[in-house]
Amino acid sequence: MTRTLNWNRAATSADPFPGVEQAMVEGLHALPHHRGPQGELMAERIYAIRARAARMFGFSHPQRVIFTPGATYGLNLAVQRGIEDGAKVLTTTYEHNSMTRPLHDARHRGVQMQVLPVDDCGRLCLEALEQELAKGEATWLALGVASNALGIIQPFAQACALAKAAGVKVILDMAQGGGQVSIDLEKLGVQFASIAGHKSLHGPRGIGLLFVSAAAQPRPFLFGGTGTEGTMLEMPEEFPGHLETGTSNYPGIFGLGAALEHLESNPADLTPIRLHLAEFEQWCREHPALEVLPPKPIPWSERLAVLALKSPSVAPTMLVDLLAEHGLFVRSGSMCTTGILPRFGAEEGLIRMSPPLDATAEDFAFARETLMQALHVFAQA
Repeated sequence: MTRTLNWNRAATSADPFPGVEQAMVEGLHALPHHRGPQGELMAERIYAIRARAARMFGFSHPQRVIFTPGATYGLNLAVQRGIEDGAKVLTTTYEHNSMTRPLHDARHRGVQMQVLPVDDCGRLCLEALEQELAKGEATWLALGVASNALGIIQPFAQACALAKAAGVKVILDMAQGGGQVSIDLEKLGVQFASIAGHKSLHGPRGIGLLFVSAAAQPRPFLFGGTGTEGTMLEMPEEFPGHLETGTSNYPGIFGLGAALEHLESNPADLTPIRLHLAEFEQWCREHPALEVLPPKPIPWSERLAVLALKSPSVAPTMLVDLLAEHGLFVRSGSMCTTGILPRFGAEEGLIRMSPPLDATAEDFAFARETLMQALHVFAQA
């Protein structure tokens, strides 16, 4: 049987933590948490999941941990319901479309978007941020913890500190890096922070979390039943019901709860995979048919388990398709971050390799051999 490796883990882990599947089954059979003989037990279980998430991300308001259908929904809610009409928002060229598209749409209500540049290593230029903040025009900063395309961990803590000092509110996208790098939301002072369940948290798809600070008072994104205060035409003022409407996704919530429980007891350790990737990157940089992005090397201590490549002679999609035929599944394209690609001459897209954190030396040997074979095929064409 042909060996296969899923090295597209930055898109989805596709590898739920122990206990997730069983918890999801339990969620299928769960009764409503606001009524019935088991209601109190369900309510306690759901609150415990909010509390665990709050504890893991340094957040002191469990009731303001909102269950969402994913990080994209959370960012849309933050932008569309958190940012006021006519505001000026600072963001970056490395943001995912889950952030940039809501911001782009917000222009219809007068929101201005100022895009900040990155340096030669793909990191936000803090000097440019300081200059914009000094003008006193911006009221929001919207940024991600790490680049979806390059895996570069951004100086988000420093950026948040600068914004806080300038009285500028922050929306933080934790989809990449959340659960793998330390994030203390209270210390960062962000207004909104969104994360997906299916990436670094190793939970189910279709579930995520939005952390809403005590200072934020967003209007609801959707309107409808919450199971409480059903005689009112307005949504409840209390959180989380203010922002959670419709039937709760118990399978997703319970599955995410199991993932968080496992991660809290077994925190991610990036050291082993970074050592493997450092060696693999060196081999890629020495190969004449490959280019590593960003071209300027950056320490692996500042990166997630992501390696971005391109080939000057082979289209990314063609190379990735051939790698898949040989059992190595990686991602090609824009990674939904088209803003950063021209900065590194990758307008046609790039190849993103994102192995699991427990990838072995044998896995990397297989990946190297497979990549070598694929490049040889195109060299002979």
